[in-house]
Amino acid sequence: MISRLRLQQIQTLAREKLVEHHRMHLPVRPIDLAGQLDILVEPFSPVRSDVSGFLMRLGNSFGIGYSTAIRNVGFQNFTVAHELGHFFIDDHPLAVLSTGKHLSRSGYISKDRYEQEADAFATELLMPWKLIEPIIGANRGGFGTIKAIADGCESSLLASAIRYTQVTKECVAVVVSHLGTVEFMAASDSFKQIPGLDWLRRRDSLPTDVPSNRFSTDLGWIRERGLAEEGGRLSAWFPDTRDREIEEDVVGLGSYERLLTVLMTEEAETEDADEEEQDDYIDRWKQGIFRGKR
Repeated sequence: MISRLRLQQIQTLAREKLVEHHRMHLPVRPIDLAGQLDILVEPFSPVRSDVSGFLMRLGNSFGIGYSTAIRNVGFQNFTVAHELGHFFIDDHPLAVLSTGKHLSRSGYISKDRYEQEADAFATELLMPWKLIEPIIGANRGGFGTIKAIADGCESSLLASAIRYTQVTKECVAVVVSHLGTVEFMAASDSFKQIPGLDWLRRRDSLPTDVPSNRFSTDLGWIRERGLAEEGGRLSAWFPDTRDREIEEDVVGLGSYERLLTVLMTEEAETEDADEEEQDDYIDRWKQGIFRGKR
């Protein structure tokens, strides 16, 4: 886990590089940034499926490769931005290029400190707050906002979802799973403050009685980038929380073969307010009240 101070340092570095190289506009296009640095960027077919990209050095020259296993521009952009993180972050080149070439596992799934830091750099580089704030303000929240960030930044849905939880005031969480097994969870500050929340961890199983579980093993649906907007109960996901209604958006991530779940609910209210509010959840959801919550 990256410390808050270290994360701030990496985010500041990413913003500095955007300003230094005149990339403070959307989309940032990290391949173009690499070109400004005379870094050659090429696609490659990885021998191992968990390799997303590489950074290599030959003398004073550098090269970046991105995997062709996932045919998605957002994934490719994030991978190149990740490798630029290894290039720019203070102690990374010495640590990861001891043999002249470093194979990366980007995408928030690695526990390695250097991979986590490069992911943090890539997130800030592709989606700096100053540039995505207008996108968030122009949308109604939830998956629609995540999709708008991805489109505007040419970033992956996965990276956009993680970034959204970092900056939104909404009570929202995202869960990434593979064949019914959780790979990681991220949540906004307000979601983290829900009393009784039991954080989902890597290798946990998706809860049985939630919409995401129904889609978790349907690889055809996932590869076709299916989208389902469902309603549910918070207690089905987190049994120790006080029950409340949630919106559950379920999204297939294509050839990545992961399931993205976006959980959104209203912020915690007092007991009196909960008792007074008895209107129908489906009606409120259709009216977009949850989506309009800020």
